Amino acid sequence: MIFTSLTTMIISVATMASVAIASDNINITPMGLPCAPKNSYECSTGLKGWNNDNDFVFQCGSQGTIVGYLACDCKNCCKIDGPNVVNCR
Repeated sequence: MIFTSLTTMIISVATMASVAIASDNINITPMGLPCAPKNSYECSTGLKGWNNDNDFVFQCGSQGTIVGYLACDCKNCCKIDGPNVVNCR
């Protein structure tokens, strides 16, 4: 009886550890997130948990989802300079 309980506990701990390790490998990106206006380039002030919460430039596609992006290496630096002209400064 004690052996069975100890075995169950070891298996449970191993399972929890593998889930914790696997969760570190989750790759969050802006691709496919909803956006507006359609068919435009825009700035975002950061996506929590991605790119150190820095800004990013994205292309909003015809379906209202992000179809392309460029990560900035700074916060509050993404600027729209004209139609379809966006920069990280």
